[in-house]
Amino acid sequence: MLIFMLFIFLAATTWILGQSSGTSARNQRDKATATAMAQAKEALIGRAATDANRPGSLPCPDVDNDGVADGVGGNCTSYVGRFPWKTLDLPELLDGNGDRLWYALSPGLRDNAAAQPINPQKALELTLDGALNIAAIVFSPGAPLVNQNGRPSNAVADYLDGNNNDGDNAYISGLPSATFNDKALAITRDDIFRTVNQRVLAEIRGPDDNAPGSPQWGLRRYYADNATFPWADSGIDGNGDPGTATGKLPYNDFSINPASLVNWLNPNAWLPLVTYQRLSAGTARITIGTSKLDVIPCPSSPCP
Repeated sequence: MLIFMLFIFLAATTWILGQSSGTSARNQRDKATATAMAQAKEALIGRAATDANRPGSLPCPDVDNDGVADGVGGNCTSYVGRFPWKTLDLPELLDGNGDRLWYALSPGLRDNAAAQPINPQKALELTLDGALNIAAIVFSPGAPLVNQNGRPSNAVADYLDGNNNDGDNAYISGLPSATFNDKALAITRDDIFRTVNQRVLAEIRGPDDNAPGSPQWGLRRYYADNATFPWADSGIDGNGDPGTATGKLPYNDFSINPASLVNWLNPNAWLPLVTYQRLSAGTARITIGTSKLDVIPCPSSPCP
């Protein structure tokens, strides 16, 4: 009897250790997947904020598994494919199963003039679990399911599951099952434009430093010339109205970097979205949505 009980104890201990080992391995895979997906999301937001000609835009997916975004002139070959890690100057991003990440892009944020205007008010096409205005989704495809026997391939259906491979813009997430094991990470419109808004506000403020005390353009240029900031626009004509402290941006009263003004600020209708406050003769505040930037003169180089 004692020997039998000892056998049972050892068997139970072995099972528990095996379960613990399996849980630990699964946790490590999940951690690797979460890290890779977070890196992808951060890179997409950074790319949107720093794009030279169309801030807010995103690269096309990679459809042939070479890490490079596929499309001509910003017209994407497909709006779902693998994550374009080479285009974004990243190392190869792999999930916990050793697979490259997948990526879906909202067509309205493609890097093409036909997609304009690209700004925080643009309605986006992607949804995730019914949530609207999704800019992009990063996927870990998970281990192949029973009907996904074509790997390796470039076919979406060999990697993404159920409604995620049917060719429309409505994507889903959910708990793992025998028929679904995609992991999805959404990049929302707000995720993108919280950062892009700061880029726009900095353009309007003017450069951090040029010549000490003499920025070339922006609100800081206006202050350098007038020893005060302009009054706000009480209407929508872009002209400051004397005595109006809070209103719209008086963009006709000061110069803005000509390259950004012509290439993307005006074509994407950014200036009318800016709220302006003249807090004092020497302090102004510019705001887009929940993003704000306080502007002070630039008395020395570098500016704060």
